Amino acid sequence: MAQIEPMDLDQPAPPRARDVLARRLADIVGLPSSRLTPRERWIVADLLHDLLRASDETLRQRVAQRLSTLNEAPHRLLRMLATDRFEVARPILEDCQALTDFDMLEIVQTGTIQHRTLVARREDVSETVAAALAAYGEPEVVERLLKNKTAILAAPTVDHLVGMALDNARFAPLLIRREELRPAQAFRLFWGCDGTDRRAILDRFAVDRTILIDASEDIFPMAQAEGWSDPLVGRILRYIDRRQRNREAIAMSPFVSLEQAMEALRREGVRRELVSEIATLSGIDDRLMTRMFDDLAGEPLAVLCKATGLKWENFQAGWAGLGRSEGPIMDQARHVYDMLSVEKAQTVLRYWNLSHEADRD
Repeated sequence: MAQIEPMDLDQPAPPRARDVLARRLADIVGLPSSRLTPRERWIVADLLHDLLRASDETLRQRVAQRLSTLNEAPHRLLRMLATDRFEVARPILEDCQALTDFDMLEIVQTGTIQHRTLVARREDVSETVAAALAAYGEPEVVERLLKNKTAILAAPTVDHLVGMALDNARFAPLLIRREELRPAQAFRLFWGCDGTDRRAILDRFAVDRTILIDASEDIFPMAQAEGWSDPLVGRILRYIDRRQRNREAIAMSPFVSLEQAMEALRREGVRRELVSEIATLSGIDDRLMTRMFDDLAGEPLAVLCKATGLKWENFQAGWAGLGRSEGPIMDQARHVYDMLSVEKAQTVLRYWNLSHEADRD
């Protein structure tokens, strides 16, 4: 019997022998569990792993294609192919359902943007993998992830993507359609959106507070009896309260009403003291009022006016006081003013205000 000579690793194996051996090993790896024990599968996979590491791209690509539809291929072998050059990895990333989250994280971390884009397109991308993809901040990958209806986004991931959307407008409409988006995140996203996306946010998230009001009416006198000593309770009840204007502040104001303060804005223009007074009378944080006045679009001012019971002519007074002219932007603001009820406008305004108060704390 002829003795088998030891393998000379420095000499390339005959192309056909290596090709056939790789195909045979791949066939064995793919055998069902009824014909192959786990230990046998691991041994064969280790041999195939070593063979592929020393083989050219064409062979690796053929084996990847062969293994891409298998559900029982060892993960070490799959990860090696999935983190290979994109042309080799592609069939594994597109079709292989055996990859775990651990495998995906390694692919995300060691692969290229092309690898990450394909991972973002896969069905049922988990919260963990989605977070890893979003962390790279690559617009192409993020856009593909947001379009993937089967991907699951955790709240911190949505927070991160909302922050990205403030600098990349094309993410906003994709985020608005995501079921994971919560009101606080949507109203933060609002500030970086165009008119169309702003109206979409208001249409979806501006809701009334009837249930909250009915459930907490008896808590207001309790808090008042305690002298409003609990600041957290006070903050939440201010969100729930039917009233938006600060009646106590109006009694001490140099203006008879909020309407008169808006007329003063028309006459005198923007003054720091006047902006602060309008904020106080409206029951909101000074910084929020400044942000609303600084916004070049008219939707925030329209929300303010509707929430505080101001008429459209009061909006016009404020708009003129800000040095703005009539035109399409003002028409968009009128649309928002007309579409919102007082209750819904108050919901939006109070979410914004809670956010600014939380930042102050």
